Amino acid sequence: MKSYSLLHNNLQQFVLKLFIMKKKLVAFYASMHPGNIKIWVCTIVLLVSTTIAFAQTRKTQVPKEKGICGITSAYSSFVNKRVSDKIAALKAMGKLPNTFSKMVQPGTALATPVSFRFPLADIKHRDYASWRIMNFLDLDPASFDDGINTNPNEVADYNCGNRCYDYHTGIDIVLEPYYWKEKTEQSIWVIAAAPGIIVDKHDGEFDEQCDPDSTTCSSEPSNRGNYVVILHDDGSTASFYMHMVQNSLTNKQEGDRVEAGDYLGVAGSSGCSSGPHLHFEVRTGYINAGVGYENTGTVVDPFANGTCAVSPSSWWINEPAYNDPAVLTMESHSSDPEDFTEGNWCDKTLLLYPKNSFIDGEKIYLRTKFRDWLDGSTATFNIYKPDGSLWRTYTRTNPNDNRAFIPTDAIYAFTALDPAGTYRYTITFGGKTYSHYFTKDCIFSTGLSGAITGQKGYMVSYSISSSQTISSSSANYIKYMADTKVILNPGFRATAGCRFVANTEGCNNSTAMNASFAEPEIANAITNEPVVDNNKTPKLLAFPNPSSGIFTVQYKQDGEFNAAIQIRNIMGQIVYNIPTRRYAQHLQQQVNISNKPKGIYLVEIISAEKRISTKILIQ
Repeated sequence: MKSYSLLHNNLQQFVLKLFIMKKKLVAFYASMHPGNIKIWVCTIVLLVSTTIAFAQTRKTQVPKEKGICGITSAYSSFVNKRVSDKIAALKAMGKLPNTFSKMVQPGTALATPVSFRFPLADIKHRDYASWRIMNFLDLDPASFDDGINTNPNEVADYNCGNRCYDYHTGIDIVLEPYYWKEKTEQSIWVIAAAPGIIVDKHDGEFDEQCDPDSTTCSSEPSNRGNYVVILHDDGSTASFYMHMVQNSLTNKQEGDRVEAGDYLGVAGSSGCSSGPHLHFEVRTGYINAGVGYENTGTVVDPFANGTCAVSPSSWWINEPAYNDPAVLTMESHSSDPEDFTEGNWCDKTLLLYPKNSFIDGEKIYLRTKFRDWLDGSTATFNIYKPDGSLWRTYTRTNPNDNRAFIPTDAIYAFTALDPAGTYRYTITFGGKTYSHYFTKDCIFSTGLSGAITGQKGYMVSYSISSSQTISSSSANYIKYMADTKVILNPGFRATAGCRFVANTEGCNNSTAMNASFAEPEIANAITNEPVVDNNKTPKLLAFPNPSSGIFTVQYKQDGEFNAAIQIRNIMGQIVYNIPTRRYAQHLQQQVNISNKPKGIYLVEIISAEKRISTKILIQ
């Protein structure tokens, strides 16, 4: 049976390659001998026809998931014409150049002139993965011919798998661990995958669609919901960002420039969708839009590292792995938490019962959710006491190779013999160690000093005061978690190379969204209010903080206002500037100073009435 399955798997790959070869040969021969093209087509199709019946019996080892996206071939002609017309209009208005520095000639194959970063960002800055890829581009040519999905083997992704649906033209990235919760909290932002100019933008659509068979799927442009399209700097390639939250789209308009990492909107479920996700799509061939050519958007698969890949090289700066094992969440609960029922996309309310503080005899429900746990391995979970010694251990497996999997919860209870303090619930999976902290008899406040190493967390109900020193090692990961505030006293030092986090997710705040980070070597307080301007009013935010150099500046005030953004180094020199612009109550800009030296920078919002500032650490 094993050799039989292997034979059919290889045959399926061969058939797909044969279709691709047919396309290339037909295109080549048509250019050389247009009169005899039908002979070549018939010969190749006959060869494929004798093979396809065997390939369709291929067995699938990993269970196929139901699709979350409903975008089909019905919108293909619309989107091509709409984007092409938009580009032509922007050129006519002088908002787009008629030629680009990297322009290719009509009919010339593009190499990979554009490189993409991942198009999502988690503003909660969690230690866990916040999404997973459910669907890839469908490369099976048969699906392009009939436009129906009656045969489950009539799809093939770039790795010869079935992680797509018939005629799917993009990549579906699902929010995790609970997609409706993430959508409601607007915690996953959509960001520009590469620099370019916005050429199409649509907003105003309902963003909680949960029925892929609704009439929304047949109407344009609501098919794609709230979306943004960017034409990149080669002048030919466009990226599409679909299904975003209503009224969350960037303030930038068609014709405005964006840089890689700039905010575009919030991932949601508008348009033809059955749950919150981002549909990310790439097309090329817009180079001649508006200058007399019909060469418009051809779908591109940006993935190249797979058996059935058709792209000669990857379009990603760092291509996401096809199988990408990670932990999506680790949690503690006071009762058995719920999860979405398979196929019940409209189940938007979950009872999770989150809790971080427990007493003797109270049940502790421990949950972990995994992504791509497919190797048949046994996962070992350890729970450590406040002194670092082992308290409990247990194991779980994934018997069905589900790509999103929650093992049976572990249930424990403290006794009078167990020490009070912070416990660490941990697992090493996919080459990375993940942890979650909870407490017994949560203490009110604590003071910390001296050198600290390893992985350690401190959780209290009011405040933490620290003058600790964390040495330079990637193995050192220290977390301070207090419901009200964290105070870093003179002498506190988090040395470059370690990892340090302080937040307001203490014993009684297990669902807190905001995490405010401290500046090493500077006395500072981290409170339940955002770390903000000089008057301590919660208006100006710069996050994540610390940052790699790419961060978001956010500022709100009543009514419309004009403001500029300046970033200064410790010498007072301006290293980044966004000129004065008009904003409607909400300023939100992505900043990239990753090419600047590490250190502390001053973020300023400057208007005619005031100058407001906060600090950010680049490390």
